[in-house]
Amino acid sequence: MTAVLFRRRRLGLGSCQGIVSESERDITVRTHNPLRRTYRREGPWPNDTSLVIRWGCTAAIPVDCNRVLNTAEAIHFVNNKSAFRMLLDEHGLCPPTFTDYHSTMESGIQHILVRPNHHAQGRRMYVVDMQDGGGDLALSAAFRRAGAGAYASEIVDKSAEYRVFVAQGRCVWVARKTPGNPQDIAWNVARGGRFDNVRFGDWPLRVVRVAIEAFNLSGLDFGGVDVIVDQEGRAYVIEINSAPSQTSPYRQSCVAQVFDYIIQHGKAPIPLKQERGGWKKFIHPALSTAAEVP
Repeated sequence: MTAVLFRRRRLGLGSCQGIVSESERDITVRTHNPLRRTYRREGPWPNDTSLVIRWGCTAAIPVDCNRVLNTAEAIHFVNNKSAFRMLLDEHGLCPPTFTDYHSTMESGIQHILVRPNHHAQGRRMYVVDMQDGGGDLALSAAFRRAGAGAYASEIVDKSAEYRVFVAQGRCVWVARKTPGNPQDIAWNVARGGRFDNVRFGDWPLRVVRVAIEAFNLSGLDFGGVDVIVDQEGRAYVIEINSAPSQTSPYRQSCVAQVFDYIIQHGKAPIPLKQERGGWKKFIHPALSTAAEVP
């Protein structure tokens, strides 16, 4: 029986290949390409495909398979940045967020970031400072430039930012983002930053908890949750990525172990204990025998 890691063209090839190389199971990479050239290069899909792992790809699966990690519907939902942010806002998990000019004005926030409904890699960010003259006109212009489905949120003065990979409601790895320029709003690799792995015992547990709470609203089976921390230590979720970069061999190994676990045990969520606890309460059992499972 074969599992297929199904990716979009130009999305995560190195990450997927690294995960497969670390896996102890039979996992193969397949790429969706409308021209089908990639299929020919990679060969046909295995007829005995038992599990399809969607790596940010929502294309139709070309074989019969009733076991899928990350449904197309869940991927579409988290990619709808505005709708997902509003759900996070309802649960108090993200910075105050608004979807139109008037509600943003009425909120009274002064430092505003307006973004289009679909965006990536820190692109298309429109910053508005309401303390400057003509802030109302600048805000209106920002919404027009961002287009239909745009949303606005308060700019948080960050003290730290993390990516937390979550699968089945459990933490797989945590990486702290080190920006190329701390004054940038977006701290990501595309803007010169880097990810530094965080050891289990050093996980910021408030960040991990908030990441898992947001993940449990997404409908995903796995994903990379971006979390920022303000100067008072409050943690806010920014978004969830259904195909988070795995450039580190350590992170590739962690994800491979979790996929191997799911192949053997199934994809059902693994609940957290109700009692307070440290990293052992949150970690995925594929990664540590010390994981606390109810």
